[in-house]
Amino acid sequence: MLVQPERRRDLLETVKGMLEPARVERGCLSFRLYEDVENRNAFVLLEEWATQEDLERHISKDNQRRLLALMDLLSEQPELRFNTVSHTAGMDLIEEVLNDIKEVKMEKNKILEESQKMEAIDK
Repeated sequence: MLVQPERRRDLLETVKGMLEPARVERGCLSFRLYEDVENRNAFVLLEEWATQEDLERHISKDNQRRLLALMDLLSEQPELRFNTVSHTAGMDLIEEVLNDIKEVKMEKNKILEESQKMEAIDK
């Protein structure tokens, strides 16, 4: 969201008033407003909900209508995206990928060694 500079305070006050009510709603995993470090008038509102039903219930509440009213404070139409995540991974994914890379390198080295042995025999 890119807010009009003169309306920045209005946006912050309104969103601050929305944070706690949203966070106590059933299924709310996270409800946060982030400020861009390079543009103090650019913000991202990131919401995470446990289920699609929880998100839809949240959208139907008055708190969400307050967010829609904030659109008048913005200097351009915001980008809205709803991402559905079916799987979340952590360090285990990094370790798995790195191990796979290591195994591929070991296999390449083994093939190279065998190829070099074959060349030596042919000579």
